[in-house]
Amino acid sequence: MAAEIRCQHICLTTDRLAETRDFYVDTLGLVLANFDEAFGVLALQLADGFILRFEARGPAEPSSIQFLGFELGSFEEVDRLHDELSGRVRIVEDLRARFASKKGPYGFIIEDPNGYRVKLFRYGSRHKPDAAG
Repeated sequence: MAAEIRCQHICLTTDRLAETRDFYVDTLGLVLANFDEAFGVLALQLADGFILRFEARGPAEPSSIQFLGFELGSFEEVDRLHDELSGRVRIVEDLRARFASKKGPYGFIIEDPNGYRVKLFRYGSRHKPDAAG
C-alpha cells in the first residue's frame, strides 16, 4: 500500500524578505506563520495548511517556476480580488475571459516582489455555455 503523501510546503529564495512578507500578508491576505529576519526565514500559511516558505539565500530564481497556483473559494472571489488588486499590482495575464464559458483556470496572474508569478484562480466554468453552441 502506498503511503499517503501530500505537499506540505515549498521553499523559494529571496533577497527581499520583508517586502515579500508585506506582499503576501498585506496584499494577498495570507497568514504569517513565521518571520525571522535574523535567520532569513519567512513562512506563510494558506487556508489548507500548505506553507509557502521563503529563505534569504540570495536573489530569487523565478525562471525556475512557471507560477504558484492559489485556488480561491468561488468565481465571485476571483472577480472581487481582481478588482481589488488591479489598482495595486500589475496584472500579468487575465485568464477570466478565456475560461468564462469553458472549463479551466478562471482567474488571473500577478507577480510578487521577487518576480515569481502567482496565479489566483477557481477551476471550472464561470458561465454555462449556451446549448445552441
